[in-house]
Amino acid sequence: MTQTEKPVKPALTDSELVILARSGDNSAFGQLIRRHQSAIFRFLSHQVRDQVEANDIAQETFVALFRSLDRYDTGRPFLAWAFVIARNKARDHHRRRAALRWVGIDDHLDQTASQLPDPEHETAERQELTQVGVLIQALPESLRTPLLLSAMEGLSHEEIGAAIGVSTKAVELRIYRARKALRTQLTQER
Repeated sequence: MTQTEKPVKPALTDSELVILARSGDNSAFGQLIRRHQSAIFRFLSHQVRDQVEANDIAQETFVALFRSLDRYDTGRPFLAWAFVIARNKARDHHRRRAALRWVGIDDHLDQTASQLPDPEHETAERQELTQVGVLIQALPESLRTPLLLSAMEGLSHEEIGAAIGVSTKAVELRIYRARKALRTQLTQER
């Protein structure tokens, strides 16, 4: 190593960053968010299917993560814990929208969210992707979340189980049921 070269520092683990953030190191928390924000945003985008709303919910998630750092168990994966909080924020969002729809305030949001792309400008592949997205959104949350965490985020069944509080076998079963339901729907619509 020459005099101008600096030794390479190993990257801190998520748990180490949480410990630093708990002690008041805001840059450690910022590093955690930068490390995982794209995965959380992708997850939320599939949960609410609106980029602006997903971004808002992601911001709420980051605030909740910061406020809850003292409750994080450093022996468990940080991202799985973050997905639990993101999922809860998405549920809160859906509940708020349902309540607003019930009183007639949120009707215009349903109309804009359900508009499909103009078929004249979309390829068959894009149409099918949109159709699959709609079908995924129609799945019950108990099936949709494990499927998205597996397919989109590449989490293992163990990590998904930790994130949603079920056994690994239950995760496998839910992913199987979600895929079967999607296949059935796609077959019926063709």
